[in-house]
Amino acid sequence: MNRVVMKFGGSSVATTDKIRDVAQVILNRKKTCDQVVVVLSAMGKTTDNMIKMAEELSKNPSPRETDLLMSTGEMISASLMAIHFKSLGIDSVALTGFQAGIKSVGSHRKSKIDSIEPQRIVDELRAGKIVIVTGFQGINASGDITTLGRGGSDTSAVALAAVLGADCEIYTDVKGIYTVDPRVRKHAKKIDQLTYEETLEMANLGAKVIEPRSVAMAERFAVPLYIALNTGDVEGTYIRKEDDMEKNVITNISKKDNVLLTIVNESFGKESRITECLKNLADGDVNIDMISHARDKEGNQIISFTTDLASKALVEEILSTMEMDFEVVVNLSKVSLIGSAMRNQVGVAARAFGVLHDEKIEYYEVSTSEISISYLVDVDKENQLVNAFADEFNL
Repeated sequence: MNRVVMKFGGSSVATTDKIRDVAQVILNRKKTCDQVVVVLSAMGKTTDNMIKMAEELSKNPSPRETDLLMSTGEMISASLMAIHFKSLGIDSVALTGFQAGIKSVGSHRKSKIDSIEPQRIVDELRAGKIVIVTGFQGINASGDITTLGRGGSDTSAVALAAVLGADCEIYTDVKGIYTVDPRVRKHAKKIDQLTYEETLEMANLGAKVIEPRSVAMAERFAVPLYIALNTGDVEGTYIRKEDDMEKNVITNISKKDNVLLTIVNESFGKESRITECLKNLADGDVNIDMISHARDKEGNQIISFTTDLASKALVEEILSTMEMDFEVVVNLSKVSLIGSAMRNQVGVAARAFGVLHDEKIEYYEVSTSEISISYLVDVDKENQLVNAFADEFNL
């Protein structure tokens, strides 16, 4: 029998009317697929609202109890969906993450999936039921409910598809993945097919359609992914292994806002403390992205790195405690060109730098991978650069 895992985000099930609409999409899919598993996020902004309430009651809410609190959001949407199906005479069952056999490891609020025992799901599917699973959660070795962090429902869906031998379909409020954010470029083109590698690079560089961990997991277990509009009536984007077909050198332009640039200066003759600095930042759970090192003629060192703006206070505290000579720059964005064909085609960097020159846009940092080039620019220049790149590469 063929199986599919369908995941719907919070905006798709934000109201009871939307739950009814999603239920119809699921039933339409059931006509062409023998066994259907549905993974749901919490309704709308439910999770954010619960975190806000917890913080109103405590400056430092207990991580264990916060996980328990947040897990209820997905339980509500899954239960309501099953209630609606049963009112229509459709056999279905709602399962929490731990009832579905999802075992987790790691700390509360950012745990990871350790394993899945899918027998309960398989039994319910064989009984002819639509199985509705709460995303974003599992149970650890202590028997406590844990949550999987931001984008955890995507990860839940891909993991379930992997153990069930199913395709995974992610339904959201956009028609698929675009060459450029449609809010920035009205005539952006929808991409019919992407590779795992390209999609993962896009997710890491700012595209918000899918969570990076779920793409990495899909690639590892060869789970076919499909990103589509939650109405189910528009062809979306398929994500698979690399194909041999000729494709555009640039597939996508992504941007990431709220970037913090930190510049550390070390005078000539002083013992280098860069290793200690980076270790202290890592110990403080500061995630460093772009990093560069330069030395001037006098032997002075300049080390710069980027992280998210939310880490600003922590970065300043750590470097000040170390009595480092540093400065921070805010109001920055990272604009990235992405395309797996880039590794086999020359001239991309020359064209990209030409765009920056013609548009008179200064950049602070540049970094590259085999399939991407990223530029750090002032936030008020990001949309200008995105559209100029899109014109240059016909996106």
